Amino acid sequence: KIDREDSWFLEPYQKPPGQAATFLTHIKEGVEIAVRDEGALLLFSGGETRKDAGPRSEAQSYWAIAESKGWFGKDESVRSRSLTEEHARDSFENLLFSVCRFRELTGTYPQNITVVSYDFKEERFAQLHRSALGFPEGRFFFSGTPATPTAREAAVK
Repeated sequence: KIDREDSWFLEPYQKPPGQAATFLTHIKEGVEIAVRDEGALLLFSGGETRKDAGPRSEAQSYWAIAESKGWFGKDESVRSRSLTEEHARDSFENLLFSVCRFRELTGTYPQNITVVSYDFKEERFAQLHRSALGFPEGRFFFSGTPATPTAREAAVK
């Protein structure tokens, strides 16, 4: 059921068929990246952005879906390295607050950062947000996934 739009609290522009599948793609991509690096910490980022969803953050939803999907059949050691950042309200805060949460959890700042998001957000993350934080370009990586056309159009407005 999680691959259906009516299972999510979505904005009207997010309801066309295929949107829920893009969320699953983000989650799976994050898990797969973390599996390839045993030293990586996977942080699902996103706050309580939908009033109708109650006290459940986007990050909690993503973590719960990864759990319900058995971490997509990957090495479940990634489960113990998967945590949440539950305050971000936009893409800049996703990055900034994730860096802060990483520091809170580990006592250090990340050596490398990989962001999983829609492919059309690459420049925003890799140039604007990364640069605003002063994070080195050579240690910042972006994994883009396709968005539905409706989501892409709404995001650039």
